[in-house]
Order: sequence, then structure tokens, then C-alpha cells
Amino acid sequence: MKGQFTKELRPLMYSFGDDVNPDPEATNVLEEILIDYIMEICYKSQKASGNRGKIKIEDIKFVLRNDPKKLNRVEELLYMQEDIKRARAAFNEGDIIQDAVKANNNRGIKRPGSPGGGNAANAAN
Repeated sequence: MKGQFTKELRPLMYSFGDDVNPDPEATNVLEEILIDYIMEICYKSQKASGNRGKIKIEDIKFVLRNDPKKLNRVEELLYMQEDIKRARAAFNEGDIIQDAVKANNNRGIKRPGSPGGGNAANAAN
């Protein structure tokens, strides 16, 4: 597992005042601390989950319930994840509608209200 978070930790260390190229040993120590913390949270979450066999987000929230900063951050990240999903879905729906309009236009089907389209005012002309 060693070296898994090095790429992310180096800029973080720099942003908190370390050198642009932090000492690899310092990065390794910080990575060990991070991995230990993640494993501890996972272990506690597994314990909180009972005999389900799977860790759910509610289990992680339960473990973090006494640390309001971390719990709020988890809530914020989950909200942002849902927000991104909604935005992607809306974007994809827009693409589907645009693709359908393009396909209809390519087949010579006109939209109602467009010149030569299928409304009564145009049919009378």
C-alpha cells in the first residue's frame, strides 16, 4: 500500500508550508499515519455495521458522530456528489433532447412552430 497517496500528499504538504519537493521520508510517515487512520475508521465502521458484512455510509457517519468537523465534511462531500449526479443527469437529458432534435431534422421532420413545421398557421399558408 506504500506510495498510494504520495501524489496527493506532496501538494497538500506544500500548501501547508512544506517545501515544493517535500522530504520523501516525511511523505512516507504522513502516508503511514493516513493509512492507519483510514484503516481505523474502516475497522470501527465494520464493527458498527454488525453482521451485515458491508460498510455503509451510515456506519462511517456513526463512527464520526463525535467529531462534528469530520462529520460535516462527509455530509458536504456526499451532498456535492449528489449535486454532481443531478447536474450530469440534467446535462445528459439535454444531450438526449438535442440528439433527438438533430435526428428529426436529419429525417426532414420539422418542429412545431418552425418554418414549414406542423402547426395550423403554417398549414394554412
